[in-house]
Amino acid sequence: MIARAARRKLPRMNAPPARRAPVAALLAAALALAAATRCSDEPKSTAPLRVALLLSGPENDEGWNQSAWEGLQRIEQELHADVRKVTARKPAEIEQSFAAAAASGFTLVFGHGFEFNAPAATVAAKWPEVKFVTSGGPETAANLASVELRTGEAAWQLGILAAHLTKSGVVSSLHGEAFEPVKRAAAAFAAGARSVKKEIVVLEEYLGSWEDAVLAKEKALAHAAKGADVFFQNADAAGGGIFEAARQHGALAFGCNRDQAGKAPDVIVASAVGDTAALMAGLAREVLEQRFAGGKRSFGLKEGDVRIAFNPALAARVPEAARAAMEAAAAAIARGELKVDEAR
Repeated sequence: MIARAARRKLPRMNAPPARRAPVAALLAAALALAAATRCSDEPKSTAPLRVALLLSGPENDEGWNQSAWEGLQRIEQELHADVRKVTARKPAEIEQSFAAAAASGFTLVFGHGFEFNAPAATVAAKWPEVKFVTSGGPETAANLASVELRTGEAAWQLGILAAHLTKSGVVSSLHGEAFEPVKRAAAAFAAGARSVKKEIVVLEEYLGSWEDAVLAKEKALAHAAKGADVFFQNADAAGGGIFEAARQHGALAFGCNRDQAGKAPDVIVASAVGDTAALMAGLAREVLEQRFAGGKRSFGLKEGDVRIAFNPALAARVPEAARAAMEAAAAAIARGELKVDEAR
């Protein structure tokens, strides 16, 4: 799934001097952009749209980043776009990468994560003709959309399922970092579980990493030692350590952001899925058709962009009562009767 890194000459940066970042920083970011992953060899001159994607981690993490990488591929295939992928982690590096993409003629730039929002706002103000999208964050503009998949709506349902599956009355909730959307999903999971079993114990913890599977396994084992027998996680590549810990203890687990059952089919019962690929493709089409709207935008069960994906291999482990309760909750959420974001 990982494409080869392409080497091609970047177009000249024609922006007025006032819009340019410091030369050395922008040049470094531009060179990184030029060497970034490219999905095809389509000549730039024939592409109706140029799209860059900034990620904070590996595109093969089988979670958050991979869902966006699949979205970029979909944009290339469906819209015949010229696309690039760039890895940027630190705030200064993120801002430089946004600026380099804008200066290099990209029409649309995605920053896949809450941490991309503030740097995107800074660059968007200097490049009003370029469209920017970040996954969450408070900053918006006419050319900057802060987009959120309401994964918490599916996490609430997994909380219901966890309450039906646990024998110990203790469940684990482990996550990469305490970004606001992540915390909301964790709160929704806990509230969903408590809607079934008021006294259920939810062990919630943040790893401070999305990639450290060893640390994740260590934390999961500590939760298992406290009695946890069902694990909810939003940890991307680090989630592999949680699945391994669950396997060692004969416990069950849930996937997040995409259908992760293939990663641990003997452990993962169901996943909270946000259709990031479809959402990204839709936003890119808006740009192509010149109807892109900035501002805060939210997508969930009602819009069909969030769902539960059950693992067929463990279907027998899901009680019918749990399925019925999950479906009832989903319907109430879609009707607006159950407010997941008010869980805290």
